[in-house]
Amino acid sequence: MAALALAVALALAAAGPPERLLADPEALKDPLSLPLLPGRTWMVSRGEAGRSEFALHSYLARYRGVFYALWSCSRKNEEDPDQHLRYSTSADGRRWSASKVLAPDPDGASGPRRWIARGLFLRTGRLTALGALVEDARYGQQGRGVVWPGLKLMAFEWTGKEWKDAGLYADDCMNNFPPAMLAGRMFMVCRDRFMAVKTALQDSAGSWRYTPLASPPPFDRMDEPAWYAAPDGAAHMLIRDGKRSRKLLRSISTDGGATWSTPVLTDYPDATSKTFAGRLSNGVYYLVNNPNPAGRDPLAISFSKDGQLFSEPRSVRRNAPRPRFHTSRSGGSFQYPHAVEAGGSLWIIYSTNKEDIEITEVMLRDLPVR
Repeated sequence: MAALALAVALALAAAGPPERLLADPEALKDPLSLPLLPGRTWMVSRGEAGRSEFALHSYLARYRGVFYALWSCSRKNEEDPDQHLRYSTSADGRRWSASKVLAPDPDGASGPRRWIARGLFLRTGRLTALGALVEDARYGQQGRGVVWPGLKLMAFEWTGKEWKDAGLYADDCMNNFPPAMLAGRMFMVCRDRFMAVKTALQDSAGSWRYTPLASPPPFDRMDEPAWYAAPDGAAHMLIRDGKRSRKLLRSISTDGGATWSTPVLTDYPDATSKTFAGRLSNGVYYLVNNPNPAGRDPLAISFSKDGQLFSEPRSVRRNAPRPRFHTSRSGGSFQYPHAVEAGGSLWIIYSTNKEDIEITEVMLRDLPVR
């Protein structure tokens, strides 16, 4: 392990200085001391002992005046064979319905197949949920073989009363966030069954066209990308670095997502977790991640007016409670954020300790950049 860490450190040094993503390089020097944003937090779903002790991969959507939350759940642990999809609804974002099963364990607790929640979005005007169906999860095989055998991205449509199976959405695709329009075409970023990152553009026939996004060592183990389009038309992809540089990687496209630059290291710290980026109705960009290299606390947000440099970082949540079930972990955590703007507020959903799904409302008037 020490030899591997040394090899990575030497490779990072050889890669040269990181690109700027922070307006002030010192702004995230001490993430634990960041000011706390004014906000209110509510429980979406609290894990129950022996029934739903694991909850992660949370997503949020607002559809016809109602909030919908989606996440992965299992009785005991992450990636157990009984992992399935659950959802909850709320009229106001504060009081949430008891969770229900969206897609059950596909082959029973003793079978290997399982679900991983992949997002909510509108497709031809209908609320659609995405779930990745896999036959196993072999993360130790990353870089050596198949990680997600039988990987298929499946769709479910909301009828107004229940979720209807809408069949295959994309083959061999573990998207990180639901697709969105980029330069007139639907675009998303996938990882294939080997966990290799690929961009996906939808053609006029509705088929997905994949293009590998490769990077030489030491940035050859990319993971869980997020993206946004800047005012100048360029699209920016922010990528979790699986080689644990503890900083975000960035790739840029200037041709509508058809091609992307070789990913490079930035100066934006990251705990090696999932990042989400978006744009508010006032034009301000935001980036939510865990900027403490030592762990997933705090969950923080920063802002940008030009989509190039981010500033004014704030904590969304900090001082996580200790886990109730997974006591082997060293401490509490907030992770895997997603967010939507509605009713003059930014609503940020995330998992606390991989046990509970919570949501924090931050009013736009309380943000440091407007």
